[in-house]
Amino acid sequence: MFIDAGRLCHYVADVTQPYHTTVNYNPQTRNGVGVHQLFESTSLAHLSEIRMVGSADVGPITQISNVTTFVIETAVQSHSFLSSINQTLIEEGLQWSPELTHIVENRTNAAIIATARVWYTAMVRSNSLPPELPKTDELSIVIESIDVNSTDYGVITLHVTDALGVKTRADVSLSVDGSTFRGQVANVVPPVGEYVIAVPSGTYNANFVFTAQKEGHRPAVVTLPIGTPTTSTTMAMVNVPFPTVVALAVMVAALVAFIWYRRRPSHSLPDALTDS
Repeated sequence: MFIDAGRLCHYVADVTQPYHTTVNYNPQTRNGVGVHQLFESTSLAHLSEIRMVGSADVGPITQISNVTTFVIETAVQSHSFLSSINQTLIEEGLQWSPELTHIVENRTNAAIIATARVWYTAMVRSNSLPPELPKTDELSIVIESIDVNSTDYGVITLHVTDALGVKTRADVSLSVDGSTFRGQVANVVPPVGEYVIAVPSGTYNANFVFTAQKEGHRPAVVTLPIGTPTTSTTMAMVNVPFPTVVALAVMVAALVAFIWYRRRPSHSLPDALTDS
């Protein structure tokens, strides 16, 4: 259910992006730059200018009577902004304008409200109670591969997840035979939480002890005993798994974020999001 909630959030929010509602989803500027990426990157750059809706505008979150109709109406509304965006980015050759601030503000608020309403509708119709967030967020280490038999240096790959099973950044280290080796980030772009540890090749006379630490999280410690094969893949050595009862926690976290957003100065409440 946790994964389904995340997917639902992704697709509902996607419908509020105007270029996700058209066949011509990535037109080119006069300089040959794809407008889809340009619009999203410039929106992020100007995010501090965006004002979120407040509680006076939104009021209590309400159910959606027909989710299919709601999503289609949201897509139609998003599509109506395309001509203005193309005019600014393509015809006028600008990267930003006050009109784009208004559009992005409107669509950002639309994404927040739409996601909250769809989640709320799903919870009410399934007669589910909001889950409790875990009091302690635990880290887990998954060792993907280890090879210390190579010439000169061996390579160990692993990733770290939080209590929700989501890959996350952490301080990763390996202790063996009195030496400590730091984990290096494997990817500079998502997915985060993947690490590589380089160690001198050879025979080791002690356990491999992996540690992952992150502020606000319970650290993870995994011990690889002496005699474990030094060349393998997908070893899946994980610390004590977190109970699956947190499967819906992401939904609660997003709703908490939404409530926070509602308290900020309001502007441009999307009309289609106030229907029933």
